[in-house]
Amino acid sequence: MKLSKCCIGIIFLTALPILGIAQASDLELLAESGSAPSVPFGQPKKAKPQTFLRINPVYWLLNGALTGYQKVISPQISAECLYELSCSRFSRVAIQEFGVIKGIALSADRISRCNRVAATSIEFIRISPLTGRVIDTPSMYRLKAKKSN
Repeated sequence: MKLSKCCIGIIFLTALPILGIAQASDLELLAESGSAPSVPFGQPKKAKPQTFLRINPVYWLLNGALTGYQKVISPQISAECLYELSCSRFSRVAIQEFGVIKGIALSADRISRCNRVAATSIEFIRISPLTGRVIDTPSMYRLKAKKSN
């Protein structure tokens, strides 16, 4: 009886990596077929700063705090982010795109989801096959399409 339970346990544990391999090949198939969502990454387009933003002390305080964290603190703690766009970069883009209030709310939500426990509920379609990180940009939280000028 104990031997059969042990054999079943060993078979179960050896089957788990095989299931993971099948999911990786599914991601590769989606990427090859072009069915995977394409999200542009890189530097966000910078609009000309408005006069209000140039003299707004809250903007300079938040921008300075984010820059200080990115340049000084983050390299020293070797933070390994789960997402393709790091959490501090996400915060910067969210504040630029949505403003201070919604940007901070999106940043707080993102930071609360940046852990290995939250990684268990991520949809596999949102994982980049190139980097193996989760695709999550502030533009994904826009309710309506942005009007082009």
